[in-house]
Amino acid sequence: MHLDVEIWADGDSMAAGFCRTPGAVGCDLAQLVAGLNLPPNTLPIEGATGKMVFLSDFRDFSGGPNKTPNPGFQAVQNMLNPGELVRYRATGNLRYWNSAAGSWADAPGNVRIKLAGGIDPTTVITDYNQCGGQLFCFAPGSGQESFTFFTGTGIGGKAEMIVDAANNQGSLHTHLNFFLENAVGVAGGPVGAYLVELQVTSNQRSQASDPFYVLFNAGLSAADYSAALLDLVDTLPPTPPPQLLPQANAGADRVIRLNSSVGLNASASSDPQPGPSPLSYAWQQTQGPAVTLVGAATATPSFLPLQTGNYTFKLTVSDGANPGYDEVTYSVPALGDVDLDGDIDRIDIALILAAASKTPQAGANDVRDLDGNGTINVQDGKLAQARCTLRLCYPTRR
Repeated sequence: MHLDVEIWADGDSMAAGFCRTPGAVGCDLAQLVAGLNLPPNTLPIEGATGKMVFLSDFRDFSGGPNKTPNPGFQAVQNMLNPGELVRYRATGNLRYWNSAAGSWADAPGNVRIKLAGGIDPTTVITDYNQCGGQLFCFAPGSGQESFTFFTGTGIGGKAEMIVDAANNQGSLHTHLNFFLENAVGVAGGPVGAYLVELQVTSNQRSQASDPFYVLFNAGLSAADYSAALLDLVDTLPPTPPPQLLPQANAGADRVIRLNSSVGLNASASSDPQPGPSPLSYAWQQTQGPAVTLVGAATATPSFLPLQTGNYTFKLTVSDGANPGYDEVTYSVPALGDVDLDGDIDRIDIALILAAASKTPQAGANDVRDLDGNGTINVQDGKLAQARCTLRLCYPTRR
């Protein structure tokens, strides 16, 4: 028993699937699945890739051991254009099922599958006039037969060959010949199952069919052959790697001086799994007195706080596929409220004078640098004293 490959045109693409013609040899999928003891409602489709698996046996019909004309290729009426040349394309590596080990691997170097009977497309002429009214003809001197070889390291010989031409009704039914042999062409090979990969193409369509497999039985019992098939069917798709989203970094929360320009900074944001676009930035104020955010679509916007309060901004970064989020809050106390307790008193003045004597260099937006000149000094203490909100607000003597 075997499954033929049914082919048809689908717009500008070729398609291949399990044979759907009722009663035709090579089309009884249900009986074949039942004979292989597959679980109910299970089709011979590889679990990892979704590729269809067509079944064949090197003991089919008169080919004898190590030879088979199956699967065939067929298209029912009007599924192709008259004269359309259908090709097969061999891909991938020859795979081998070792029944004793119960596993698939690339076939050993001393075995291959030869596919014969195809026509080398480089020898074919399709010009109606040159071919005397025939669908196609052969170039002069092109009489040498060509083969495709499936091996454990890839495809040898001709990877793409013509299967046949559709007749005037847009149909075809053709069988080629598969041979199991060693590296020098002697028939035979290790007992096991063998897996080859194919596509179908056409001279009138730009897109090939999806790849599919042919699974050959080479001397296995039905139970062992079923085990090889079930291993393919039960293979789960590989677990996709975890999706890594862009990492938004809006910077650390800060205390900043009233009436000083504040620069936000998202330059520490990153994209561990780059998307289709470079990172983009979007800032939005979510809390605090309303301000104008200059450069809100850049990594480094700025704003000017003219009132006391907490200013919170939401950062959204995107790589064109996924977003990432972060927030940052800037606390703006009254000018002179260095310890952030809500009033201005001798403690605030003492903190300013202590900094003036030890670390007078002020950073950007330093709340101790009341006049914003970049240096913390006695003048800043005097400005704080002038703003005192509590009685007996005098600088602590030092």
